[in-house]
Amino acid sequence: MSDTSCAERAPEQRAARIVHAHDRKTTLRVRDDAVAALGARVHLLGAGVERVIEVIARRRRMRSTELHALLVIAAAESGGDAATPGDLAQALRLTTGAITGIVDRLVRAGHVRRHPDGADRRRVRLACREAGREVTAELLGTLGNHASGVLTSLAPDELAIIDRVFDELATALTAYLLSPQARTAGEQL
Repeated sequence: MSDTSCAERAPEQRAARIVHAHDRKTTLRVRDDAVAALGARVHLLGAGVERVIEVIARRRRMRSTELHALLVIAAAESGGDAATPGDLAQALRLTTGAITGIVDRLVRAGHVRRHPDGADRRRVRLACREAGREVTAELLGTLGNHASGVLTSLAPDELAIIDRVFDELATALTAYLLSPQARTAGEQL
């Protein structure tokens, strides 16, 4: 392979390039078909979003798992519900012990508060405090601002298709994660 950059290679050669994943060591050979290329782009998009999460978490002196937990709590709130530690464990695929540590740190930092469930006092619900909402707003704003340049150039019918595709991709990936194929021995979701 020559020292020529990807941008300088002929389009035929770019189709067979090796795309470096987020850790710069793992590589994914991109086949010359639309499904594989789309899969690679979805992977790169996910890796890019994860990097943005890491940058904002570091800036806020948080761990990325704490920011992921904040996003789950904020999403539950925006849906009119309050997340439980069990919801976090399922969404983040972590043990309840790990979730307890994450929630403890979020509470100490002033991002989240615990409160008893109105219907079952034994159950704990989680809610974002203003500081937690600021962190999630920073993340979603950063992602939105960088996507807006691309999205504003699209027609409304194109945006509707993209929205449908992302919704269906998220549904398909969630279904896979909840399937027996995604579970390892002894793991519970």
